Amino acid sequence: MKNTPINANIVQSVIDSFNLPAFGKATIREVVAMTNSIEKQSGEKFVRMEMGVPGLPPSQVGVQAEVEALKQGVASIYPQLDGLPELKHEASRFIKAFIDVDVPANNCVPVTGSMQGTFTSFLTCSQCDKKKDTILFIDPGFSVQKQQLVVLGCKFASFDVYHYRGEALRAKLESFLSQGNISAIIYSNPNNPGWFCLQESELQIIGELATKYDCIVLEDLAYFAMDFRK
Repeated sequence: MKNTPINANIVQSVIDSFNLPAFGKATIREVVAMTNSIEKQSGEKFVRMEMGVPGLPPSQVGVQAEVEALKQGVASIYPQLDGLPELKHEASRFIKAFIDVDVPANNCVPVTGSMQGTFTSFLTCSQCDKKKDTILFIDPGFSVQKQQLVVLGCKFASFDVYHYRGEALRAKLESFLSQGNISAIIYSNPNNPGWFCLQESELQIIGELATKYDCIVLEDLAYFAMDFRK
């Protein structure tokens, strides 16, 4: 038996029980289920980050703010549709402080997470122009967003940016946009699992072509500040 931190026989047995064509093709949720089973059988604990939860303790500033909000009865009322004014104001300040972009508070709409934000954005973008019925993904990105479009009954197209970095992105992107059916372009910055951010020149290409073909650009910053590699 291999000398591994976790019993190799247990690990292999669990992987085999999922009947996957290849372990590298496992979804995040399949990895979670396998990890749970391995932990239960081996008695060993994994560092759990597969669902984007590093297990770090929450900031006490945030905890205390939640306590105060609950004391004030926030749980008994629905928030305003366009977001609480306090959150809109703080979102505007955050954007300015961390990425130096001026976005008016009125244009900041608080949501409960990136998934909810993109779901609403997809709904809006897909109804702006009847001729533009497709969302373009610059992969790698968040695969669940494609499932959201399936739920919405919207079309989508995608390509992997790996072979189209730098100026090569222009021709590839234009090959899609020139068809006239793309309503929005979405990319993650940084992305999962590549963990790289698009370069300034690449962002400029996206901006120029989006302007040329009248497309909306959606930048998913769910993994904000995790650009470990370029």
